[in-house]
Amino acid sequence: MRRKPVVVLIAGVLAVVVASGAWVLQGRPDPLPSSVVNTAAGDDELADFSGRRIFFGHQSVGANIIDGLKAAYSGREGSGLDVVETRTDPGRSGGYLAHAAMGVNGDPLGKLADFEKVLAGSMGGAVDLAVLKLCYIDVTADTDVDALFTAYSQTMTRLEAAHPGVTFIYTTVPLTTDRTWKQTVKSWIGRDEQTGPDDNAARQRYNRLVRERYGDSDRLFDIAAVQATMDSSPTSRTRDGSTYYVLHDRLAADPGPSTRWGHG
Repeated sequence: MRRKPVVVLIAGVLAVVVASGAWVLQGRPDPLPSSVVNTAAGDDELADFSGRRIFFGHQSVGANIIDGLKAAYSGREGSGLDVVETRTDPGRSGGYLAHAAMGVNGDPLGKLADFEKVLAGSMGGAVDLAVLKLCYIDVTADTDVDALFTAYSQTMTRLEAAHPGVTFIYTTVPLTTDRTWKQTVKSWIGRDEQTGPDDNAARQRYNRLVRERYGDSDRLFDIAAVQATMDSSPTSRTRDGSTYYVLHDRLAADPGPSTRWGHG
């Protein structure tokens, strides 16, 4: 298992975004700058994170991120992280990370509706920060990117109006590596594993819309940017004259969906 360094990296970025309101990347979001900054959460950021009342809507990759957060607190002095899986007010007096699975993978509109439903219940009056993370499988070459982004931004607008006391963190959609030649052959016989160039190009179009709308908000958790960048320039590809970004090879266990990022 090589998962821990990766999920700690992403979890650390989330902690920094929550604690400091600092956007993940330097410079303009498209094209991506040469490096990701503020990826290491220090004691102050972790203490601030554990003191917040947070709701995190996700699928399986979100569970990996939570594992990373727990690992980030491991061995550090001071308070730990109170994690509880629930769709309603956890009834905690101090800070906590409440989380729950949202909808099903492959149905991003259903995830948006489920997230809104949870916040409309007791959770909306209990937390001071909320995050929804979609999955790479929610945005593929078959996705109407513009329609999905419109639904996402409208949902965020409604939520912010309905819950003025809650800070909402925006997110980009995760990436995969591109197809290997074996996966390309599989796609010819109808066994596409959703890791192709067209899928990542669609994610690039969606993420560009997210960055253009929310990049200056100081509340963007740019998962895709961190995934594309390790210790060098972001991993990019060119297709039909357009640049798109992919999951960095050093952050992948294999080229397909069974990466360290799971399936949601």
